[in-house]
Amino acid sequence: MKHRPYRVLGKSVGSALCALLLVSVPAEADDAVRAVHMDPEKLAGINLPAEEPFIAPEDLIEGSHEPRGEVLFYGEQLIAEVYEDNAATFDYSDPFTFDEFVLILSGKLILTGPDGVSQEYVAGDTLVVPKGFTGTWKMVGNYRELVIIEREAYEEAYGSAE
Repeated sequence: MKHRPYRVLGKSVGSALCALLLVSVPAEADDAVRAVHMDPEKLAGINLPAEEPFIAPEDLIEGSHEPRGEVLFYGEQLIAEVYEDNAATFDYSDPFTFDEFVLILSGKLILTGPDGVSQEYVAGDTLVVPKGFTGTWKMVGNYRELVIIEREAYEEAYGSAE
């Protein structure tokens, strides 16, 4: 699995999102569309492999950056990845290059835009970090999230995760 060299950057939509994504996956005996179960241990942060640090040192404002994570689903249209990191704050001066759906699994996320307005999210909250976002990204506690990104945009930014 390739790791991202640099990470580009509501309330709960229910546990069903954590549990599965509906995708076209050939079954053993037929071509039925089946749900893909998201690994509950990985979602819980158990045995997540270390990733290459992707926050440029000059963008780290405070804390330590020791990312862990794994791509849980690599489909035709979507990629689902669990990501975990230590408490840290970093600056996103360069705008996000794609939309990113986020489900907070643990810890707290505080996003502050260039206008100084902060938004806080805790476990169970969902948000979309839109293309073009700039500001600061602050992770509090043992921060873990499930992110869903359109595959083509992911590959354009990071290359193939296969």
